[in-house]
Amino acid sequence: MTAEISIRNVSMEFPTPDGVKHVLNDISYDVNQHHFVSIVGPSGVGKTTLLRLLTGLMKPTSGEIQVHGERISGAPKGLAVVLQDYTRSLMPWLTIEKNIALPLRNQKLGKAETRERIESSLEEVGLSGTGGNYPWQMSGGMQQRASIARALAVRPTILVMDEPFASVDAQTRFDLEDLVLKVRADFGITTLMVTHDIDEAVYLSDEIVVLHGRPAGVRDVVVVDIPFPRSQIETRNDQRFTELRTHVYAMVRGLE
Repeated sequence: MTAEISIRNVSMEFPTPDGVKHVLNDISYDVNQHHFVSIVGPSGVGKTTLLRLLTGLMKPTSGEIQVHGERISGAPKGLAVVLQDYTRSLMPWLTIEKNIALPLRNQKLGKAETRERIESSLEEVGLSGTGGNYPWQMSGGMQQRASIARALAVRPTILVMDEPFASVDAQTRFDLEDLVLKVRADFGITTLMVTHDIDEAVYLSDEIVVLHGRPAGVRDVVVVDIPFPRSQIETRNDQRFTELRTHVYAMVRGLE
């Protein structure tokens, strides 16, 4: 398979008043094209730091990250991000359609194509007809759907998500998980997600990267050998789902 993201010997450290804080140590991993990969690990292990490195917001202390075969030195082309806090991600003074239109300004699209991108993205996430609403007029789940629609509107090849469902209730989380599976099936987007929810990681992923230690290294890469399509009921009741969840949880807690 073709590696869309290549992480090679990446280490990260930060200066502190007492010296240096070592966060990541010699991280190496390839994310294959069209795959869904979750990053899990204990709180504070460096998951979000790794995600920031992947988006070009920070540079590693050593090592390199390549996207589409090119070493990144800033935000990679074709990459979109969905954050945990949709209340900060969406501009409350803009309508949903104007929020979605924001990242399209740099693509120099005509009015007709911009409109088509907005409408098709809203339809993809089940929000057709809501473009004239303001974020504060919508539920949390609908706002996060709008954030996903905005990411889809730029037609990304890579989608990066940082705890995207942590701020919604359990039922909405399940609905959004299934939405992400639908988006993946429809667009074939390579997806990388940070999550604390082991069940969520197993349900969505092709592979799970387990970070552990201080500084953090790759403890293991777990292949999720559960066939697609997946279902909230059948998949979560599958014996293999339970085995994988237990195995990943044990590694996160340092029990294996």
